[in-house]
Amino acid sequence: ERPVLSQIDRHVDLRIHVLLRSPRCQDQSDLIIPCSKYTSPANYEKLEKWTESYNVVEKLYDKKLISGIGFDGVYVEDVREYIQKCRIKPQIYRGDVYQALEGYGRRMGVGNHISDGKELQQVLQDHNVTFLSSNVAGHVLENKHLRPHAYGLLQHLGSVLYHAHREYNEQNGVDSIISTNLKGGEYYTVPRLILAYLVKRKVGVLPHAYKAEHLADDAPESVSSLASFLSERRLAEIGMALKAMISEKDLPEDHGLGMEGEHDAAAVFHNEVGQEVYLFRILDDIGSEKEVAIPPERGGIVEHGHSAVIIANPGDKFAVYRADGK
Repeated sequence: ERPVLSQIDRHVDLRIHVLLRSPRCQDQSDLIIPCSKYTSPANYEKLEKWTESYNVVEKLYDKKLISGIGFDGVYVEDVREYIQKCRIKPQIYRGDVYQALEGYGRRMGVGNHISDGKELQQVLQDHNVTFLSSNVAGHVLENKHLRPHAYGLLQHLGSVLYHAHREYNEQNGVDSIISTNLKGGEYYTVPRLILAYLVKRKVGVLPHAYKAEHLADDAPESVSSLASFLSERRLAEIGMALKAMISEKDLPEDHGLGMEGEHDAAAVFHNEVGQEVYLFRILDDIGSEKEVAIPPERGGIVEHGHSAVIIANPGDKFAVYRADGK
């Protein structure tokens, strides 16, 4: 490694991190499971070989030939096991974009998730391990033609945020790069919105750009500038669109999201009741007067597992009812 490192341009801040992929372990039914969950002789051997590989990488870290060590594709049970065994704690956990958008939950197939998301998130936070997701834009946008309303919302927000951000910088005398769009359009690209959203959510991102305009758009200065400008309302709207992009259902055509007005507040509702619900805005102090918060033309209901974002005012009150009125 030394001859290669000695030839590197010292003006380039190059830092090498090594990610070790977890071995694929199986139970008695040949189902893929965490290696630490079912310790058969074959799985034990895989764990031993993995530990040996990690020990080699630790030596590279000791000699300052690499800047960090990480896991790739590891279950939460194995994360705990590996952290206990490692002499040098990992700095990075690489997961996919579905985990990043859904609270670190692991997607095993359409609509089928392992409920280890919050558990994994807590383990990573406890040990100061950064969650890293790669090629996020490519994965989110691969089915954009099947989610025209969600994708259209992201495009619209790219334009709204571009103008709002530029106006904010002009008013505050901030000299920063706003748009790196080489086509001359006054908007933020959808990939840049995706990266900024994840960075704001404290998820590390590794873009797979190779074209000049994409490299500029994915630059840390470009992404962090937009991420720092995003309000909670815009985060909620972008999050709604992104989750629709990776789900089986598009946003309704009249979703009511993305309206201009950066200072407007937003109320975010996520339905975990187990069935569809109706959302009402309370108009008086005792709750006897109310109006439907989601009109029929916008679907009228919040389905189980879905979210709704509603423009609200400080002090607004809402009530949720099931189909039976309770």
